[in-house]
Amino acid sequence: GPAPVAKGARCAMCACCTKRQSEAEAEEGFFTTLFGGPSSQSNGAAAGKSPSGAANGTRGRFAGATPSGTLQHEEEVSAATVRRHTLDVCGERSLLLYSVSDLPAKSRVPVVGPGVPADRCTQQALHVPPNTTEAVPIETECFVGKSMVIYRTPPGSSRPSQYGPYFGRRKRNWEVRVQGRFKRIPKGDMFIGIVLRDFNYDQSVATHSKIVKNAGMALVKSYDLYLSWGDRCGDALKKDAELSHLVTGMSGWDQIICTPSGSTPPDLACDLGEIGDSRGLNYERAKMGLKNYSEAADETFRNISLEDTYTLCFWGVSQVIDLLGWQFKIGTHISMARFFEESPLHVAMYEIERPANGKKHDRHLESMKHYYLDFMFWSNAVSTPSLPSRYIFADAPPGIAQSPGAPAREIQRDRSDGSQRRGTSPTSSTGSGTSGGQGSARSILAAWGQRLRWIPQQTCSNGA
Repeated sequence: GPAPVAKGARCAMCACCTKRQSEAEAEEGFFTTLFGGPSSQSNGAAAGKSPSGAANGTRGRFAGATPSGTLQHEEEVSAATVRRHTLDVCGERSLLLYSVSDLPAKSRVPVVGPGVPADRCTQQALHVPPNTTEAVPIETECFVGKSMVIYRTPPGSSRPSQYGPYFGRRKRNWEVRVQGRFKRIPKGDMFIGIVLRDFNYDQSVATHSKIVKNAGMALVKSYDLYLSWGDRCGDALKKDAELSHLVTGMSGWDQIICTPSGSTPPDLACDLGEIGDSRGLNYERAKMGLKNYSEAADETFRNISLEDTYTLCFWGVSQVIDLLGWQFKIGTHISMARFFEESPLHVAMYEIERPANGKKHDRHLESMKHYYLDFMFWSNAVSTPSLPSRYIFADAPPGIAQSPGAPAREIQRDRSDGSQRRGTSPTSSTGSGTSGGQGSARSILAAWGQRLRWIPQQTCSNGA
């Protein structure tokens, strides 16, 4: 079994947890249910058994969960969990994706390491296996629902996927889908994009990176982006240091479906491109054009309902980011490890409340944010040795992961049940709104747009 945590380390953990215990009594509902509450027996890891799978009852729960629902961070157990997820794909290239959320306050432990801000604490990371027919339940501070990730399997793969025909008709190479309800009505500005939450900031920004940044921003200067290198070196070690960001507004999602309360949302495993408005207002940038889509997305997120169900899909940069090979594909193949070293990427959706004067913040500090979603991912082609010290990793619930060698089955079309729904929007993907620039000339910007779909306008071709 895993080696026990040193006595001194446990004492430090206990001191940290005790210090925050008074503020955490009400935070355990979801965590206790998922990981085992007071009536549950100690899991295999706590009993000193191997954390290798369902035989010891740890699958679908955090291996560090105690009978009381408190989560203990044991780095060796987290490392073993990630190692098992890596080996589950039988040596083939695969994507490792996790839904990240905060732990109850009394279970948080400070994280130390190169370039880590002083106030960084451990978080939970729930595995979202790829190419499954069922979505994985997820919950964060501000959102509850389920998620799935699907991708085009490499030629000659011994693990056939039911999504092969779906990707065969499209240019995209992978897709992340989320469905659920908001637990908080946004009061500020919403953003989605890349946040480097695990990068080593104890280094200055390279000169060649600045050159690439200036050239890239010149191509997309008409778009509402926030880009920051984050605090570096000594500043990065201070409390509430800013991380590196490349984010935009809610038009960064490629598809948004809003299903009103009382109606049935679409099956996440169906072909969402063919359901029209049968499951609610359906906005897809490729069919609407950037202008109309952006207006619809902004309107949707300005009027969030805690009762409606939202389906959010993201695939925009999949033609230029090879997640399985961990490479950029921009004319040539460039290893992403050259830029991100041993750190994963995070695609996050978060809110920043505006100050009383109504002005936008000039920095996106962690203390200002409410995270709704945070997906951490990397390829099994790279090593990320620091992550087990920062996260308590957990398996997806039993029965979610696709079995090796499962027979390929084409993705099914969603069958509308005829339930009552809101009227078709004139600017939805099945409405008669204009395309917002689809007929414009293919300039240099348009050519780059085909590679950076989630930012520019002409990227939204119907063949994606």
